[in-house]
Amino acid sequence: MRKAIGFSSLFLLTLTLTAGAQQLVAKQAAAKSAAKPTAKAARSEAATSTELPVTRVALYKNGVGFFEHAGRVTGDQSVTIDFTTAQLNDVLQSLTAIDLNGGRIAGAGYNSTTPLDQQLKALPLALGEDATAVDFYNAIRGARIEVRSGTTTITGRLLNIEEVNTPEGDNKPALEKRLITVIGEGGEVHTVELTTATSVTLLDADLHQDVTRYLELLASTRNQGLRHLTIKDNGTGTRELRVSYISEVPIWKSTYRILFTEPKAAGAAANDSTASTKQTATLQGWSVVDNTTGADWINVQLSLIAGAPQSFIQPLSVPYYSRRPEIGLPQEAQLTPQTHESGELVSEMDSGLHAPTKIPTEMRVMNSAKGVGTGTGSGYVGGVAGGIYGGTGQTSLNSNYVAGMQIANGVSIDALSEDAVNSIAPNTTTATFDDYFAYNLTEPITIRKNESALVPILQTKIDAERVTLWSQRQPTPLRALWITNTSKLTLDRGSFSIVEDGNFGGEGLLEPIHPDEKRLLSYAVDQAVRVTFEEQNGNTQATALTAAKGVMVLHHTQTSEIMYVIHNAATDGRTVVIEHPIRQGFELDNAGDKDSKDPKPEETTPTVYRFRVSAAAGETARLHVSEHRRSTVSYRLTNFDDNQLTFILNQTGNNEKIKQALEPILDARRHVAELQTALDKVNERMTALHSDEERQRANITALANADKSSRERFVRDLNATEDQIASAQKELTTAQAALQAAKDDLASKIESLQIDEKI
Repeated sequence: MRKAIGFSSLFLLTLTLTAGAQQLVAKQAAAKSAAKPTAKAARSEAATSTELPVTRVALYKNGVGFFEHAGRVTGDQSVTIDFTTAQLNDVLQSLTAIDLNGGRIAGAGYNSTTPLDQQLKALPLALGEDATAVDFYNAIRGARIEVRSGTTTITGRLLNIEEVNTPEGDNKPALEKRLITVIGEGGEVHTVELTTATSVTLLDADLHQDVTRYLELLASTRNQGLRHLTIKDNGTGTRELRVSYISEVPIWKSTYRILFTEPKAAGAAANDSTASTKQTATLQGWSVVDNTTGADWINVQLSLIAGAPQSFIQPLSVPYYSRRPEIGLPQEAQLTPQTHESGELVSEMDSGLHAPTKIPTEMRVMNSAKGVGTGTGSGYVGGVAGGIYGGTGQTSLNSNYVAGMQIANGVSIDALSEDAVNSIAPNTTTATFDDYFAYNLTEPITIRKNESALVPILQTKIDAERVTLWSQRQPTPLRALWITNTSKLTLDRGSFSIVEDGNFGGEGLLEPIHPDEKRLLSYAVDQAVRVTFEEQNGNTQATALTAAKGVMVLHHTQTSEIMYVIHNAATDGRTVVIEHPIRQGFELDNAGDKDSKDPKPEETTPTVYRFRVSAAAGETARLHVSEHRRSTVSYRLTNFDDNQLTFILNQTGNNEKIKQALEPILDARRHVAELQTALDKVNERMTALHSDEERQRANITALANADKSSRERFVRDLNATEDQIASAQKELTTAQAALQAAKDDLASKIESLQIDEKI
């Protein structure tokens, strides 16, 4: 049984370097020394190549960042930006470079790496990336080696290696051994077990060189290093160069503080359940930003964008090789006897040949990414580059962009609302464009590599109402804020914490909240409120009966009522929000008008109705909710039976109008039933007569040799029976015709029946 043993285990065998191999290593060292640039050449290269610092960063919620580098170049100059291989894939997919003063971007290059499997194919050794010791010995079969085991030394060529399992006794696993076979210089065959005390020396210098190269390639995979992207900019004089791209970054996180710094509304007495619970709160917004790009962000313009443009990874920096088919060399075929099928004329239609389908030559391509803003690049990268960061001169924005934004030197819009707390002063402006919402820091920020920062992004006032939230899905009453986003800003999803009365009140999560949107935010348990409920009067009642074209429809209304009981044990009043689930098919009866004593819901969501209930200190309040659902049951009158009719009349309370409308049909049904009974009696008499006829014929046949008088008596009886059969046949025909006429009359009355009666 073969084990997958790493190639590193091979060196338990201690490969001894020969003098020839040592000479090879010396040659390689000399070659590397010759390839190393001189100090003068290094200084010359540094003079023509410079680094381009990061000046702007925009972070998106889908885990990508848009980066802009800016700097000055003189004459024909190259700039270098370092990336990891993972970053380089994104860069090659989105790179944009602009010379703002008439220069020309000649191109960009980077140090490429050939995939390891392709490099290994170039080696004479047939070894893969995960070669084992057995794979290695199989790859060097035929090589000259020297094997030392203890005091024994064997020199010769390697024939093969094999693995054998040697039993070690009862109830013991077999011991695996590796044996190599060496053919000595004199032709002798030696089989040696490979143990930790066995050493194998490669005697061929070329083979050792191949092994060394193989190991160097394996070691190089652990050294990914940096990928150096060099951009060549040709021109005259000093010019400004800007480079932008996207790269994978950690998602920036939002976190909020809701501070109550104003006293509660006057009149909120302990026993006052009508006192206002609405207040103005201060909302502070912060963002957690992580810099893991491997480069310092020094004095960069930072934007945090709550949007998710489509983005994906394509490994463009990795060389790809096409798999080509292998075609063998042609060989001469010897002529052999052959047989041939007979020919048969086949029409064009039979052969399956048809005229080629005409393919439209005009293709319509939708430019879905165009319109975010003008600038360099294409797709959302180019749009953001021009729309947010822009270049020099006037920038054209699309109609969704906020009016008044200044693009060239930072982004600004109208100032936020008045600070409620002067502890922080966020230097940010906000903007909306397309489906995105951005927080733009107006002051440069510094975040060094592998560091994070907590950045203030907004401070504004919002309307907040303290309530207690209860739902059947979450039967524990929760302290909550019913807030209205009056800030005219979109609040991104994130966590929040409450500070009320100078203390920590709780924390929770919020989803994105748009301007003027109302939202419930729960943050703590309300232990002073208890809510129970009981269902009442759940029944089904017939409300109407309709009939037309032979179909009767019975209309039902199912009612469902529930009473919520809210007890407030607190020393101050509570506003309790009851969430009542929306059930499919049911309509709410709570109208809140003068004809209904039940209040209407304060608001409705796709899944619940929200009712507001006020409960003073120590008070028990109640909320009655009524719903109904309408349904119908259809009956085809031609298939009606008496039991169904009785059930429908009972459902309608034996309504007199319905009885009168059904009376002609009932009379016709009774008439049909009477005629059917009469017909059944005629059929029974016909059956009895036919039985007598058969019996009498049998008697006549049996008395074939009897006297004449006896036979004549049976013949008279048979004739009388046949006369009765003929008379009964006429009655049967008359009864069948009468029954069919009655059925036609019943069908006509059913078809003409019209009922539309409320119950």
